Amino acid sequence: MKVQQKSINFNTVNFQLPRDVQEEGAIKDIESFEISLPKLIFSYILYILSFGIVYLFTRWSLSFRIYLQMIPCIPKNAQFLKIISLDETECIEKVYQKQMKINENEKTYMVFTFRLYKYFYDQIQNVFIPIEFTLNQMINNDIHKQYTKGIKTEQELKQFQQIYGENNTQIPDKSILKIFIDEVLSPFYLFQVFSVALWYLEDYYYFAGVIFFTSVISIIVSLNDAYTNYQKLKKMSFFETKAYVYRYSQDQIQNENGQYQLFEKINLKKQKISSLHLVPGDLIEISDGEIMPCDTILLNGQCVMNESMLTGESIPIIKSCLPHNNNIYNVNEEGKQCTLFAGTKCIETRFYQKGKMPVLGLVSQTSFSTMKGQLVRSILYPKQNQFKFYADSLKFIAVLSALSVCGFLLSLKYQLEGIKEGYIDIKFMILHSFDLITITVPPALPTCLSIGISFALQRLKKIKIYCISPPKVNICGKVTIMCFDKTGTLTEEGLDMYGIRPVIYQKQNKIKFIKLQTEIKYNYQEKQIDFGKIFGKENAFFQIQRDTENTFLECMASCHSLTRVKGEIIGDPLEIKMFESTQWELIESNLENKYDELISAIVQPVSRPEKAIGICNRFEFSSKLQRMSTVVKNLEQKDIFRLHVKGSPEKIFELCIPSTIPENFHTVLDFYARKGFRVLAFGIRVFKADYRQILKMEREQMEQMLTFVGLIIMENKLKPITSQIIYQLQSANIRTIMVTGDNSLTAISVARQCNIIYNDQRVYFGDMQDKKEFERQRIIWRDFENSDKILDDENLEPLNGISEYKEKNEEIEEIKEEKQYFEQLEQQQDYVSEINSSVIRRQNSALKKVNLSRSVSKKNSIKITNNQNILNNEESLYSEIFPWQNQEDFTLAITGRVFQKMIEDSSLNQNKLNLFNIMLQKTQVFARMKPDQKAQLIQHLQNLSWGPTCGMCGDGANDCGALKTADIGISLSDAEASIAAPFTSKIQDISCVIQLLLQGRAALVTSFSCFKFMALYSTIQFTTTTILYIVHSLPSDFQFLYWDLFIIIPLAFFMGLTDAEEILSIQVPSSRLISFQVLFSVISQSLINISFQAGVFQYLRNQKWYLSAKEAHIYIGDLNDEISKQKCYEGTSLFFFNIY
Repeated sequence: MKVQQKSINFNTVNFQLPRDVQEEGAIKDIESFEISLPKLIFSYILYILSFGIVYLFTRWSLSFRIYLQMIPCIPKNAQFLKIISLDETECIEKVYQKQMKINENEKTYMVFTFRLYKYFYDQIQNVFIPIEFTLNQMINNDIHKQYTKGIKTEQELKQFQQIYGENNTQIPDKSILKIFIDEVLSPFYLFQVFSVALWYLEDYYYFAGVIFFTSVISIIVSLNDAYTNYQKLKKMSFFETKAYVYRYSQDQIQNENGQYQLFEKINLKKQKISSLHLVPGDLIEISDGEIMPCDTILLNGQCVMNESMLTGESIPIIKSCLPHNNNIYNVNEEGKQCTLFAGTKCIETRFYQKGKMPVLGLVSQTSFSTMKGQLVRSILYPKQNQFKFYADSLKFIAVLSALSVCGFLLSLKYQLEGIKEGYIDIKFMILHSFDLITITVPPALPTCLSIGISFALQRLKKIKIYCISPPKVNICGKVTIMCFDKTGTLTEEGLDMYGIRPVIYQKQNKIKFIKLQTEIKYNYQEKQIDFGKIFGKENAFFQIQRDTENTFLECMASCHSLTRVKGEIIGDPLEIKMFESTQWELIESNLENKYDELISAIVQPVSRPEKAIGICNRFEFSSKLQRMSTVVKNLEQKDIFRLHVKGSPEKIFELCIPSTIPENFHTVLDFYARKGFRVLAFGIRVFKADYRQILKMEREQMEQMLTFVGLIIMENKLKPITSQIIYQLQSANIRTIMVTGDNSLTAISVARQCNIIYNDQRVYFGDMQDKKEFERQRIIWRDFENSDKILDDENLEPLNGISEYKEKNEEIEEIKEEKQYFEQLEQQQDYVSEINSSVIRRQNSALKKVNLSRSVSKKNSIKITNNQNILNNEESLYSEIFPWQNQEDFTLAITGRVFQKMIEDSSLNQNKLNLFNIMLQKTQVFARMKPDQKAQLIQHLQNLSWGPTCGMCGDGANDCGALKTADIGISLSDAEASIAAPFTSKIQDISCVIQLLLQGRAALVTSFSCFKFMALYSTIQFTTTTILYIVHSLPSDFQFLYWDLFIIIPLAFFMGLTDAEEILSIQVPSSRLISFQVLFSVISQSLINISFQAGVFQYLRNQKWYLSAKEAHIYIGDLNDEISKQKCYEGTSLFFFNIY
């Protein structure tokens, strides 16, 4: 791990970050401090002399506390550390001493905890190092050698207990008293206490009593919400169960020659302990129905796991044991296939010795280092939003505070005259000067920052959209780019079988596709072919002497991750459809059915069980590798194993022997991909070896030199609501992007179907040019339908114009009939599709022009009366607001490979960087994107010069990184909280996006409107009070009470209750309080009201019967009676004016 070297000041601390640290736990800088006894004593004296006011400032300001009590010191003498996180928030953490044995060196170490990550100080390296047990980046075989025999001695156990502590994910306890103190001592509530105390001193008993009562109610409600939410999180985070652990049992375990063997006496070593006492390195037994108390690497057998609690993925997943090979273990990639995560449920365990020997797992992470711990941490410390609204609101409050000082100075002359004449006293002047502050900065003002969010969250919860980060709600109102995963998000989760295209071998070793087969049957009378003459020795068909169609069917029946739970087949919906179409049955090895300890399951034709195939090993699907595979064995043959590989056609094409692939492979593949079908390919390889040799072979070593078998074509239908939602987003000028791991041609076709790409738009597809010797690889941008048309690779503009689409007339026998069928079908659909596309385009154009000219008609009855020059100016303004909108009639599509290449090139020079930004602006489809590339895309979109707000919607599994990186991430899941994203929708389609954006806009606009309303109300009331102070009067208790209780609070409350619009508007709400629009609105309204109040006051003074407040009280009142001072013409006139 790279050390963060800091050498700016002597108290700057060097530190390492944990591996795979979450964003909320990342540290930017650390500074060391120690307590200064003289300063500490002096600070306590100040606390007493200031009646606790100085103490409050030390709570509110970290820098002030450090300045008042501490001095900088070298790191090894540190008592406290000032930590600046990656999001620029600051905190101070206490350094404590802990006795630990690390690297055979037992002594007392300096330790601190930051956001549930623990660090210790290494004096030799002069660096704080994270306390973590990590197997990431270790070789699988090394893990087997070092750790799979568990804790060996009591000394080792004691050492691990000292270092890692309890396996406890319970968040730090927070009593209701502590929550109460934190709430009451916040500036907001203390300002209310100050206001109430001031009003009591001014004899405003009724008004002060009402505000005190509402404040108490508010505190109780806030306390209840805070305590309830904290207890809910505490209950969710804490988990304790009984665990069966195997310690000091190394003599009962043998891990040699690629086999993990247990001896019978191992059961004597079984101990029952609390899961809180587990440590990394422990061996625990995995049982059916068990909820995992920690992250565990499976060492033998298999487990069927439900991970919906973490990822939101409801489909159970089969976990296999840690393989014996030299692959790198990475829990975020292939390693997750053998890792059981804390909080997930084991539905069922599988082991050929089940009942006699335990299914064991190696504890790899405990406490907050587990995946569940990461979820708790992300909820407890949500990412700080960079919304300008909150910073601007504080500036606004500061301006209002300054306004109160101006009002005091304005009335000071008249106040001093009143003191001189004996009409008012000094106490009156001081108290009412402070009163101006409570008027210009009303205690209810900060509540307006969250009122819109609170009501929006309630409305979202009613429609089954849940949020773990409330500040994100306002950010939803600013979204201008929305990215979508394809499968399961835009399209249905399940796929329907369309057909298969196996290959057939003819004379002269000619290979071609068989015509599309929709009925898949096993041929029990295989053709008699002279395999030796046709195939060649490297060909798998020569080695197994099998018919290609039967082999293809066997691949479909065996190359999957399906399993049975309580008699029901579960797994990926695609694989279920594929397997069901074979009409074979799946039988798994158990106590009643044990075929061979090497075989985990068999598949067989229902009518001919003697044709059974045993599944010996699985390499699970990897989005990085774009494939999965199984090692199978024909039960009739000995020492012959076959590898069946299923994956993306492009990847299988790379892995296959070129001579086994039909010449028209790409043409046939392109045909189906263009029609929107999901296409997968199969390849096989034969191994003549024993099982132990097979187990020792690494995956990359096996998955090469394949023989191509054929294609499987599946129909991936759009969800019914998808096109409608995409239309609504585009009508609101929210850019929609598809980000998928699927084939680029399929992705483009689906993008056309749902109108992410319009039917009349040309698509230029970026692909890598074949690399020539001594040349850099170039990216060629060709028209998707007309390869003769290309883009200039300097500016991504068409070199020779945009072509009209003309389908190639190339006649291919294998797809001739289907081509004719689709041509007839498309002729029927073209007219409707063209109308839909043109309607969307015209609607967008109309909306854009109408909105910018400020003449939108709600019922789409649009009239534009401006002349052409004005419209041209509006077009220019529009392009500045929505720079991603393509003026040209073309768009781009690229693959993850090209995307990665352009990222690398963008660092070379400014031209390449500009080209990369143009690509981001124009590309609508990103295909074959790996999970980390999806996250990178979101980051680069966020970093574009105009600073767009990006959303991402997908499932909770492969899209996890992108969902967390996006400004708003929406996971389609059945769970209420997911590690994947701040928002989780139980609505299993993208309609939740519209609802979320609508509520986000409503919350943002409500917060703005309420804030402006409160600021305006404060200015109006401040003006009235200042005028009355000038004439030596003041508003009465009941006047204040009526203003606040019967006018302001109800209006502010009902303003917050305003529901969201039903349709997304083209206009995105502003997020800046300090902007011309907002300032002009507030200032102009304030000036209008001030001028009218001054007019009312002057008009009153011009009346013949007018007596000033001072004159009236001289004749008819007591000069020292404040209540009589409130009874005046000025007060009554201004009061009646203000309430209307």
